Amino acid sequence: MRSVSCIFSMAISLNFRVKGIIMKNLIFILSLCISSFVSANESSGSAAAKEWLKIVDAGNYTESWQKSDSFFQSQLSQSKWDTALKGVRTPLGKVNSRAELGVKEYAALPGVPEGEYLVIQFQTDFQNKKSATETLTLSKSSGQWLPVGYFIK
Repeated sequence: MRSVSCIFSMAISLNFRVKGIIMKNLIFILSLCISSFVSANESSGSAAAKEWLKIVDAGNYTESWQKSDSFFQSQLSQSKWDTALKGVRTPLGKVNSRAELGVKEYAALPGVPEGEYLVIQFQTDFQNKKSATETLTLSKSSGQWLPVGYFIK
């Protein structure tokens, strides 16, 4: 009877170890899935940001306004946007280089409705200004990443 009891307790112990290993693997797989989703979100946002910045770099300011989020458009008319960029962006000249510094996700930001936001910063060297920091804020309120803010420092 003692050997049966010993075998039974070893089987229970082994069963708990196997369940523990399965749980650890499941948690690991779930964390990979979540981090992959966050990474994919950031990647699609970064791609959208770079495409939009190409439009600005080409001097197509009206098109950049048209390809911005409706919240952005409601806060700033197309003509004011064109005037602002002609006064700030045009004098900087062409882009010599642009490197992404970082991406941060937010669910809320000051002055905008709650939602999904990415704030992406770029280190940019312009023809007439070296080492500027561009900050582009994107919203996913329309289902795709669209700009709601753009700043150059």
